[in-house]
Amino acid sequence: MKREKKVLSILIPTYNSCCVEQVKRLLELCLPCVSAFEIIVADDGSADPTPNQPVNDLPHCSFIIKEKNEGSAATRNFLAQQSQYEWLLFLDSDVSILHDDFISKYLSCESTAGVINGGIAVGGFHPDNLRWRYEKQAEPAHRVSGRQARPYHGFRSTNFLIHRDVMFRVPFDERFKGSGYEDVFFGKALEQAQVKVCHIDNPVTMTSYEENGQFMTKTERNMQTLHRFRQELQGYSDLITWSNRLIPKALWRGLFSMVQAPMRKHLCGPRPRLLLYNIYRLGYYLSIKA
Repeated sequence: MKREKKVLSILIPTYNSCCVEQVKRLLELCLPCVSAFEIIVADDGSADPTPNQPVNDLPHCSFIIKEKNEGSAATRNFLAQQSQYEWLLFLDSDVSILHDDFISKYLSCESTAGVINGGIAVGGFHPDNLRWRYEKQAEPAHRVSGRQARPYHGFRSTNFLIHRDVMFRVPFDERFKGSGYEDVFFGKALEQAQVKVCHIDNPVTMTSYEENGQFMTKTERNMQTLHRFRQELQGYSDLITWSNRLIPKALWRGLFSMVQAPMRKHLCGPRPRLLLYNIYRLGYYLSIKA
């Protein structure tokens, strides 16, 4: 049975990022087509949360500062607890809303699914940026056809709508304290709970990309998270699948230890090669001690 989508809570976790313009854009799109709505931004212990204070001055909007950094999983659960409406739209704070029908498209979706994922688009042209190159290479997986083929695998929490009942039945796992793979694990939890996930073509656009050194540090942190949860994420990560096929692993670890430093230097520099990045991720993952 179709669930009517007339009221909406838009929930935005943020950390060291200003999303005031994004909130203004969402407010502009909600006013003509939503019966009742709220936009809540939660800062997850940023060094300086004040750039987002103007959100409190906007109608239907509120800005909450969390004193302690707990990670995006806990912050998304916190935002759900603060919300009041039946449908929850989660958005990352560093994306752009380019399409004027972004909100109305979610509201008019005929699917009976408890979760509707709108996807992402990769904006700009930044050939020297490693994050941009990585996302551009992954664009086929971002498209509706790619997401529909594996609706629960590689789930991304950048832009998705979820029914309130589903969110409280299947919250984000707060064991994921840092960044990375909490949304992949969330996709697995949705599948295990037999929650229907629908993927539609309603993307937000990535326009902000970390500089290469920051992205490499984030990648290494994500690999540590993946290694910690490797047993539970079996079948949901291609990198785990590839690592399980490598024999002997000790040889790969030894080779990586000899080339890690020059590879990392290249990847932090201009025109980084994606093949080396993927090899680096695998080598770094294998080098983590159990």
